[in-house]
Amino acid sequence: MIPRLVEGKGRVLLGAACGLLLAAAAASGQAPREQRADIDELKAALDAGATMLLIDVREDWEVASGSMPGSIHIPVAELERRMPDIPKDVRLVFF
Repeated sequence: MIPRLVEGKGRVLLGAACGLLLAAAAASGQAPREQRADIDELKAALDAGATMLLIDVREDWEVASGSMPGSIHIPVAELERRMPDIPKDVRLVFF
Protein backbone atom coordinates (compact mmCIF):
# COMPACT_ATOMS: atom_id res chain seq x y z
CA MET A 1 0.00 0.00 0.00
CA ILE A 2 1.33 3.44 -0.92
CA PRO A 3 0.58 6.02 1.76
CA ARG A 4 -1.40 9.00 0.55
CA LEU A 5 -1.06 12.39 2.14
CA VAL A 6 -3.96 14.56 3.16
CA GLU A 7 -4.32 18.29 3.07
CA GLY A 8 -4.91 20.54 6.05
CA LYS A 9 -4.18 19.02 9.45
CA GLY A 10 -2.42 15.99 7.92
CA ARG A 11 -0.14 18.24 5.87
CA VAL A 12 0.76 20.26 8.96
CA LEU A 13 1.52 17.08 10.89
CA LEU A 14 3.54 15.72 7.98
CA GLY A 15 5.45 18.99 7.72
CA ALA A 16 6.26 18.97 11.42
CA ALA A 17 7.38 15.34 11.31
CA CYS A 18 9.58 15.89 8.27
CA GLY A 19 11.02 19.02 9.81
CA LEU A 20 11.97 17.07 12.91
CA LEU A 21 13.48 14.33 10.79
CA LEU A 22 15.50 16.75 8.72
CA ALA A 23 16.68 18.64 11.78
CA ALA A 24 17.75 15.42 13.50
CA ALA A 25 19.54 14.14 10.42
CA ALA A 26 21.32 17.44 9.86
CA ALA A 27 22.35 17.67 13.50
CA SER A 28 23.62 14.11 13.64
CA GLY A 29 25.31 14.23 10.24
CA GLN A 30 23.93 10.77 9.44
CA ALA A 31 22.16 11.44 6.15
CA PRO A 32 23.87 13.23 3.27
CA ARG A 33 21.81 15.99 1.66
CA GLU A 34 21.03 13.87 -1.40
CA GLN A 35 19.32 11.34 0.87
CA ARG A 36 17.10 13.87 2.63
CA ALA A 37 13.79 15.21 1.38
CA ASP A 38 11.72 18.17 2.41
CA ILE A 39 7.96 17.94 2.77
CA ASP A 40 7.23 19.08 -0.78
CA GLU A 41 9.69 16.59 -2.31
CA LEU A 42 8.24 13.76 -0.24
CA LYS A 43 4.65 14.67 -1.16
CA ALA A 44 5.54 14.98 -4.85
CA ALA A 45 7.24 11.58 -4.85
CA LEU A 46 4.27 9.93 -3.13
CA ASP A 47 1.78 11.67 -5.44
CA ALA A 48 3.81 10.40 -8.42
CA GLY A 49 3.38 6.85 -7.18
CA ALA A 50 6.75 6.29 -5.49
CA THR A 51 6.77 3.29 -3.21
CA MET A 52 8.16 4.15 0.21
CA LEU A 53 7.93 2.73 3.67
CA LEU A 54 7.37 5.54 6.16
CA ILE A 55 8.76 4.65 9.58
CA ASP A 56 7.89 6.81 12.58
CA VAL A 57 10.78 6.43 15.04
CA ARG A 58 9.37 8.71 17.73
CA GLU A 59 8.46 7.52 21.22
CA ASP A 60 4.97 6.17 21.96
CA TRP A 61 3.92 9.36 23.75
CA GLU A 62 4.92 11.43 20.71
CA VAL A 63 3.01 9.20 18.29
CA ALA A 64 -0.10 9.49 20.48
CA SER A 65 -0.61 13.02 19.10
CA GLY A 66 -0.68 11.69 15.53
CA SER A 67 1.50 10.37 12.75
CA MET A 68 1.72 10.36 8.97
CA PRO A 69 -0.99 8.31 7.26
CA GLY A 70 0.25 4.88 6.18
CA SER A 71 3.37 4.95 8.34
CA ILE A 72 4.48 2.25 10.73
CA HIS A 73 5.77 2.94 14.24
CA ILE A 74 9.10 1.55 15.41
CA PRO A 75 10.56 3.56 18.31
CA VAL A 76 14.18 4.51 17.68
CA ALA A 77 15.29 2.45 20.70
CA GLU A 78 13.89 -0.68 18.98
CA LEU A 79 15.08 0.13 15.48
CA GLU A 80 18.30 -1.90 15.44
CA ARG A 81 16.55 -4.98 16.83
CA ARG A 82 13.67 -4.63 14.34
CA MET A 83 15.82 -4.05 11.22
CA PRO A 84 15.46 -7.69 10.07
CA ASP A 85 11.67 -7.07 9.92
CA ILE A 86 12.04 -4.04 7.61
CA PRO A 87 11.92 -4.71 3.85
CA LYS A 88 15.13 -3.95 1.99
CA ASP A 89 13.55 -3.61 -1.47
CA VAL A 90 11.76 -0.30 -0.87
CA ARG A 91 12.91 3.23 -0.10
CA LEU A 92 12.77 3.85 3.64
CA VAL A 93 11.74 7.21 5.06
CA PHE A 94 12.42 7.67 8.76
CA PHE A 95 10.86 10.50 10.72
